[in-house]
Amino acid sequence: MATGSTAEAGPGWLRDFFPGYFALVMGTGIVAVAARLLHHEALSWVLFAIALAAYPVLWAILLARLIRFPGAVVADLASHERGPTFLTIVAANGVLGSQFAVFHVLTGLLAALFWSSVGLWAVLVYGFLSAVTVRIAKPDLEHGLNGAWLLLVVATESLSVLSCLLALGTGASAPLVFASLAFYLLGSMLYVLLSALIFFRWIFRPMHAAEMGAPWWINMGAVAIATLAGAQLMALPGSDAVLAPLLRLVPSFTVLLWATSTFWIPLLVILFIWKEMQRGPHGYDPGLWSAVFPLGMYAAATHEYARVAGLPFLDPISQTLFWAALFAWVLTFIGMSVQLVRPGRNAQPGSR
Repeated sequence: MATGSTAEAGPGWLRDFFPGYFALVMGTGIVAVAARLLHHEALSWVLFAIALAAYPVLWAILLARLIRFPGAVVADLASHERGPTFLTIVAANGVLGSQFAVFHVLTGLLAALFWSSVGLWAVLVYGFLSAVTVRIAKPDLEHGLNGAWLLLVVATESLSVLSCLLALGTGASAPLVFASLAFYLLGSMLYVLLSALIFFRWIFRPMHAAEMGAPWWINMGAVAIATLAGAQLMALPGSDAVLAPLLRLVPSFTVLLWATSTFWIPLLVILFIWKEMQRGPHGYDPGLWSAVFPLGMYAAATHEYARVAGLPFLDPISQTLFWAALFAWVLTFIGMSVQLVRPGRNAQPGSR
């Protein structure tokens, strides 16, 4: 369905392009990171190359859409359904930075990634929240809230990850460590606010199979990336006397985040099976990348948390989730490739 003015002439695919397609970079990149951490070297490099190639292509499409169809972009940003998906851009930067750090390539770009991501985060978060707040006509909870809203958490935690990576590269600079901790805690607070709304929506409002889309997997992915941010803060070398007391809360709080992300997995699997049984066969849509990312992030975050916390008995969990993430990535990538080859079989531009 067109989101911009139908009076605007030009290719419909560009006008209606799903703004959350940077989840392709998020999903592919974090599975590459997990593969690297778990010593699947050849596979990790292939995935890294795909994510790296997709990133500038998606930016080119976004800029072309901004130039050709600015009205459609503004309308999307002000939409309760599609607006939060713009934050996949910030999250993709965070995943890209994690890849550079884990693969030990292009690490000199981490500072540029961090500061550009802070700017993008500010523009997108405050632009989106302001737009949906001042709107007079608003959807009800069932039609206005979806899993993509948790990208507010994912994008915020990605800033914590980038800040921490940059701090590690600069000798644990106190301002960067403090920024990482601040974004880590802010993302956690945003998760508390949004997850309460999501629980209310799930339990006390009708839930149809068609509404149980892949973006709801971000319920788990949002706390998984917070776990990764916590693990990286735990891995920092000794900080100065001012920051040390603040960082003492991180290990215990990260246990809570990891446990919360783990809690979601069985429920999401049950609901996914229910959805498939009720809905029947359906095609590819770009929102499926929102299911790949949480699985890959959980595998990477669990591995890193187990390493820094000295809990090797968690390693089999990260191994198992890695293979689940890779399986989801393969299916989603095949679906995307088929759609590119046979564009007439387009699905909806993003799942609820």
